[in-house]
Amino acid sequence: FLSPNAKQLTAKQKQYKLFAVTYHDGKEATKGHYVTDAFHVGFGTWVRYDDSSVRGIPESEVLNPSPPRVPYLLYYRRCDTIGNQPNNVRVR
Repeated sequence: FLSPNAKQLTAKQKQYKLFAVTYHDGKEATKGHYVTDAFHVGFGTWVRYDDSSVRGIPESEVLNPSPPRVPYLLYYRRCDTIGNQPNNVRVR
């Protein structure tokens, strides 16, 4: 289903960029371990969130995960909304 306004969208409004991936390590969805990699706009790099640890990672680890890590959820953001952060958001 496309909105009647879909034809009015610009090329940039039709493009999406990957900004996060949640991975699952394990044989079953109810067992195993979940890890999320997300692009941090303020730092300009990918960050891995794994339980109590947070660390920067290269983009190649996100795009080419090592087995047994399997992408479980992919998060995309429309390109024309990237960089439109609320004024009250601070990056430290």
